[in-house]
Amino acid sequence: MKKLSAVALATLMSVAVTPVFAAGFDLGAATQLLGQVQGGNSASSDKSVQALQLLTKAQQMGVKPEQAAGGVGAMLSLAKNQLTANDYAALTQQVPGINKVTGAGALTQLSQFSAKNPQLQALVGQINPVSNDAKVAVSNVTNQSQLNSAFQALGMKSSMVQEFAPVITQYLGQQGVASPLLTTLGTLWGI
Repeated sequence: MKKLSAVALATLMSVAVTPVFAAGFDLGAATQLLGQVQGGNSASSDKSVQALQLLTKAQQMGVKPEQAAGGVGAMLSLAKNQLTANDYAALTQQVPGINKVTGAGALTQLSQFSAKNPQLQALVGQINPVSNDAKVAVSNVTNQSQLNSAFQALGMKSSMVQEFAPVITQYLGQQGVASPLLTTLGTLWGI
């Protein structure tokens, strides 16, 4: 019992001193904290952390966390709807957590893991809620026009797709996704 209390106290202290509270919500800090809280040993934890790492990369472009999640979700929704079944299967095998951040799942990913990890609820509470219109726009993107509309519903210019695309393809390449598939994704996203 003392060991569990010490772990909980250490986790809470790391939440209290994290730079997340000093400069607004940072997905990178949440991703790191998630790995610490879940121990980083389980496959489920690895998938959640891997999925959140992609959102962290998107947030580094200077967008809000909900915009990063929604933008990534919309772009991956388009990929899921436009790639062949074999190509999408290859993508999910190379990046197992990718399905967690596809479509509207990206917008709910943080709240899902925070429900299981009360230590993270304070961090997740700093994310601005996304409108139902934005959730719908992000959830089932089938063409470039819908992708542009999803970005606009999230409060971003549709030209941001061009900024998100290289960030996502670079991250996927680092996860081992093959160049031909990355080229196909780039073409889908207009780069």
